[in-house]
Amino acid sequence: MARVRRVTVSGHRSFEYISQGEGPATLLVHPGGPGWTYHYLRGLLRLANANLRVVLFNPRGVGHSWAPKRASEYSIANMADDVEAIRRALKITELHLLGHSTGGFVALEYAHRYETPITSLLLCATAGAPEEIHAAYRLMIGCASPHQRHRLRDLAKAKAFDSAEYKLLSEQVYQPFQTRFVKETSKDWKATRFSQTVYRAMLTRSGDDFACDGTIADWDGRKYYSKIEVPTVVVVGRYDYFLGPSVEMADRIEPAHLRVLARSSHMAILEQPKEFLGTIREFLSDVTGG
Repeated sequence: MARVRRVTVSGHRSFEYISQGEGPATLLVHPGGPGWTYHYLRGLLRLANANLRVVLFNPRGVGHSWAPKRASEYSIANMADDVEAIRRALKITELHLLGHSTGGFVALEYAHRYETPITSLLLCATAGAPEEIHAAYRLMIGCASPHQRHRLRDLAKAKAFDSAEYKLLSEQVYQPFQTRFVKETSKDWKATRFSQTVYRAMLTRSGDDFACDGTIADWDGRKYYSKIEVPTVVVVGRYDYFLGPSVEMADRIEPAHLRVLARSSHMAILEQPKEFLGTIREFLSDVTGG
């Protein structure tokens, strides 16, 4: 298993990461959540070889990476700046940036802010704006049972977002769209940790799993679509709550290719690992010349 390392960038910010393979091409992977550690994406390390280095890192506030003190500092823009700082510190000259879920938000922001260093963009199970997050919430609640919707309303009215019942109910409503085809918990998913601090700062200040009022609420990456010129792949599961946004993203990013995995929801890397990794491998082979 790859050894956990640390990289320190300007401002004494330190990020933990794992790395496998050699360069010059580097696949830099930003996990989602917001607040998940990179562990659930460790399957991507299998793509590493003599010509491709794969680097997975924990963003600010996640795992044992550097954590700012103010909630406002957990923003998409700041995380994009972290990516550039890490790229420089690790001396990455051929950058292939993969963002999963809210990590895709960061990847879009980075592609806009730092056009020159990026070679290709891999947008997995992601969307482009908070409006699309709200639409995903409506979709999931609309598919829930009447009893589940009733209890969610009652618990939300009581602001019981930290209660065990609310957490279990939220997981049940999310499951068909997030881990529909996960039959058993993999060691990578078991190893994944979650930061409530990052989650609440960026997505929901109250802890309501169906609200979007954190720092992400002020971000909109759809305006960047028409400006992206690097090779791009958009990967999404057929049952992902971000299927619609992903299709629109692929349509509007001119050089993008869309890949929809038929037996996956949000966690395609855990549901269809062979197909997911094969899609990423094929794309990277094309853009790196094999």
